[in-house]
Amino acid sequence: MRVMRRSLALALILVAASVVGFGSVSAAEVSPITPANRPTPLPGTVNGVVPPSRLVQVAPNCIAVREAAPSLRRIFTMARQANVALGAEECYRALAEEVRLGNLAQQPGNNPACVASVAHAPSGQPVGTSYHGWGKAVDLTDAGRSLTFNSAGYAFMKQVAGSVGWNHPAFAEPGGSACPEAWHWEWVGDGGTLHAGTKRGDVVALLPSADDHGYATVTGLGALGVHGNFVSRGSVANIPIAWVTVGAAPAPHRDGYWMVAADGGVFSFGSAHFRGSMGGKKLVASVNGMASTRTGSGYWLVASDGGLFSFGDARFFGSMGGRRLVSPVVGMASTPSGKGYWLVASDGGVFSFGDARFNGSLAPLHPTSPTVAIVPTKTGRGYWIELADGSVGALSDARFFGNG
Repeated sequence: MRVMRRSLALALILVAASVVGFGSVSAAEVSPITPANRPTPLPGTVNGVVPPSRLVQVAPNCIAVREAAPSLRRIFTMARQANVALGAEECYRALAEEVRLGNLAQQPGNNPACVASVAHAPSGQPVGTSYHGWGKAVDLTDAGRSLTFNSAGYAFMKQVAGSVGWNHPAFAEPGGSACPEAWHWEWVGDGGTLHAGTKRGDVVALLPSADDHGYATVTGLGALGVHGNFVSRGSVANIPIAWVTVGAAPAPHRDGYWMVAADGGVFSFGSAHFRGSMGGKKLVASVNGMASTRTGSGYWLVASDGGLFSFGDARFFGSMGGRRLVSPVVGMASTPSGKGYWLVASDGGVFSFGDARFNGSLAPLHPTSPTVAIVPTKTGRGYWIELADGSVGALSDARFFGNG
């Protein structure tokens, strides 16, 4: 393993050269993060009866609507970076469960204000009213217990949730209702009912073009944002994937690529061929990224704890598995020779293995958005580092072409 010192001089060079672009909200936009804002209903669906194709797994005990899922996944990743044991007790809530909870709340000794009421259609059929029924709400836990207003998880959410579109509604605020809820948060990243500005937190990977004159950002739903001369070979954007997408890797000649989901499932496009996956297998930590070998006949998957899984002709050159990490590993990339690779953590720190050359990191800049991916240039003497808000850092001989 070679882990090289992060240089303050590098940080000063990056700032002076303006090679890192950080996205910002226009002054004309109104932030959707306000207690008065609420999620919008899901068009074409019935509350609590959302088709499985519109939902996706985010984490254990958490299935959310596709639009909200990637940013919620990003929150869990940021929480790990901050050493906060954030989890989910419930996200999407089916109508039958809404009815059960509504009936339970009416029992003596319970507070009906603590559960969204269930309405009834003229036919007498129950109609869900909870934002959980749209898959746009989450009840959070801290170390396995519901968040309280004094917990580290609540303080963390108040600090970071708004940056990726998650809001604490007025009724849930302290003193906001007869049943304030520290644990209940809602997604208004699309602007919500106030039709305010949008908040992104869905970018998970970066794919380079064949000649380094372009790239494509990859979202948590597997959609591509094309820049420069990048050529799309397809995506999973219109596929009802079971888990959110967490990473991607280019084929050796960059005429194809793989995408990987949090459960280790792998999807192949163009010249990229399927060599196996961790899909359906029990994992200690969820998969967060992948990289291809030089031949394209194999690839590595990397988990958030820095552990690696090898497929095809991929060789093991070391990992961060079993080591104490400041921030979780969120992505990786292999060297041009295939005899090494880089791992990148959510704080922008870079770890080098085999013949991978350290070309700097974003950690000294303390970026406001978490890192999600690292992609080397064809020479291996530089790389791009992608942030969750779509911003791109270009280091050494990597050129900057704009943000996602």
